[in-house]
Amino acid sequence: MPSAGPIPFSMMEQRTPGSRSARGVVSSLAASVLFGGIFYLYGVVDASAEAQFGWRMIVTALCYALALSTRQGRAAFALFWRVLSSRWWMPLVLVAMSAMVGFQMWMFAWAPVHGYGLDASLGYLLLPIALVLVGRLLFREQVSRGQWVAVGIAVVAIGAKIAFEGTLSWVALGICVVYAVYFTVRRHAGLDLPATFGAETVLLIPVAVVFVIVMPGATTPLGQAAVIAAGLAGTLAMSAYLGASRLLGLPLFGLLSYAEPVLLFVVAMLLGAHLRAWDPLVYGTLAVALVVLAVDGFRRARRIP
Repeated sequence: MPSAGPIPFSMMEQRTPGSRSARGVVSSLAASVLFGGIFYLYGVVDASAEAQFGWRMIVTALCYALALSTRQGRAAFALFWRVLSSRWWMPLVLVAMSAMVGFQMWMFAWAPVHGYGLDASLGYLLLPIALVLVGRLLFREQVSRGQWVAVGIAVVAIGAKIAFEGTLSWVALGICVVYAVYFTVRRHAGLDLPATFGAETVLLIPVAVVFVIVMPGATTPLGQAAVIAAGLAGTLAMSAYLGASRLLGLPLFGLLSYAEPVLLFVVAMLLGAHLRAWDPLVYGTLAVALVVLAVDGFRRARRIP
């Protein structure tokens, strides 16, 4: 294995391109559904965002610890450790990635609790556009004509929203920029590995424990059970999401990510968010982009043996 640079995907997955693509699509969509359910739980449970974030990190770390008891888990950690120890600066990169993940996990809990669900959904709408551009400009990945059309329509929709409001929410911008940087660093450093997220979570445990002890938690047994359930679902969702990022090129991975903000938008409405006068036009335009993406994906899938 090379000691520097991204690990060739062929070394991690001995699968046909069609199999890799199909598995990546299923993983991405499953993650989106789970994230939508977690977002809803965060908005209805009577616990602070910080306490919910803390429990999610603790549950996730425990799940990854259990995974180390399996042969596959130990093999994944051994691969991660070889890459991490290949350069002296790799642990510093891991710490930076852990901080970015922590910010995103906290923001995901904070937004629905404080009424910023729509702004969070906008951030996740901006993220696929950023990932498509990163994949094309930095990693020279191919983008189909249909994908470019979908991106163009989405850019028009987001541009119209910014024009109508005159500004862009810091929540939306934070989600978009930090996640785009995270995935870029993760892939460029060669840390695009199954065990990486577990290691990032472990580094966040001290902060998580402080939040659980200091910040207000759920006041009922049912609420506490919902917090734990959200933590378990978050582990499955993030594993599936990062798995899709390994199996798919950044352009397709980014465009499939549109499923999540659509679900987050629906959840935000269920939690009591109110649309502005121009929002139906903006989100309707984004729906057109999703249709273009779906048609393009169907045509490309038919050409795969």
